[in-house]
Amino acid sequence: MKNTFKKFLLLTAAILFFYGCAAKPLPDLVWPDAPDTPRIKFIKNLQGGAEFKQSSILENIFLGQDMASALKKPMSVHIDKDGKIFVTDTALGDIMIFDSVNKNTTSLGALGVRGIAKPIGIATDSATGKIYFTDSSSNKVFAINPDGSLIDNPEAPEPFKQPSGITVDSANRKLYVSDTQNHTIKVFDLETLKYVSTIGSRGKEEGQFNFPSHLTIDGKGKLYVTDTMNGRIQIFDNEGKFLKAFGELGDAPGMFARPKGVAVDSEGHIYVVDAAFNNVQVFDEEGHVLMHFAGYGPGRGQLILPAGVAVDKDDYIYVVDSWNRRVSVFEFLGEKSKTRKPAK
Repeated sequence: MKNTFKKFLLLTAAILFFYGCAAKPLPDLVWPDAPDTPRIKFIKNLQGGAEFKQSSILENIFLGQDMASALKKPMSVHIDKDGKIFVTDTALGDIMIFDSVNKNTTSLGALGVRGIAKPIGIATDSATGKIYFTDSSSNKVFAINPDGSLIDNPEAPEPFKQPSGITVDSANRKLYVSDTQNHTIKVFDLETLKYVSTIGSRGKEEGQFNFPSHLTIDGKGKLYVTDTMNGRIQIFDNEGKFLKAFGELGDAPGMFARPKGVAVDSEGHIYVVDAAFNNVQVFDEEGHVLMHFAGYGPGRGQLILPAGVAVDKDDYIYVVDSWNRRVSVFEFLGEKSKTRKPAK
């Protein structure tokens, strides 16, 4: 008993010693390299609920971290108007919700949402807070209230075949869904959730798709579609009219091998994740490649099999790092970064 107590005291003393010795801050990790002006900065990795709790090192050691909210196979990420981070996880069969403001973590499953099997895309309506997501296992689209109660399962004239990407145009009251194996984008009225129209068909021409996946809407209501097997991004106006496309299959800058998530920041830069390159390429509004950031690996600012991407209202970039079981957060060093306090 005495030996056990002595070991406990020694362990406690050691923990207090190391806890008191603050680790030196790591150097900034930015892209592009000097002497070029930095445009992207790595901020942190989010691996689950532990990052959103105000627990101490001692509590984590003696009580353990909350592994129930740890990510396992994240696929897509979305940031709502209040800064809540939604992450779909196909291994958990759930959608995690991380609230950095109130320092708590929950999930749609914990809110009582049933029928989630393989969630892929996730979006919210900034006007109402309603949540929309796709499930590629059940071939369904779910519309739910913020409290988790089901509103409806929007349906199109032809049954969904592996729906994946989803995005909301709150201003124009439209909901877009990638109907991946039907090679189309389905459009719904956001108020009634009734089917409105179909964008595209299978093919390689302008406005046609070959396994479309991720979607996003910019501040002007333009729709961006990752046309996966055609190796390009296509852009449409809010009436579904084709505007432009950029990219092609290949391994040079500006080309794609396995394009995934797409997002747009407040200055119109377009971010496209590539799971084969393990990086994110940045394009201007015309589709000209500007730079890329990240690279293969498990370390800071590195990715393995990245998938979804989202940009919040403050121009922080969230990249789903699937193999590493985390969401990596970067900062666009644009005009907004000059007027805010450094990220914690």
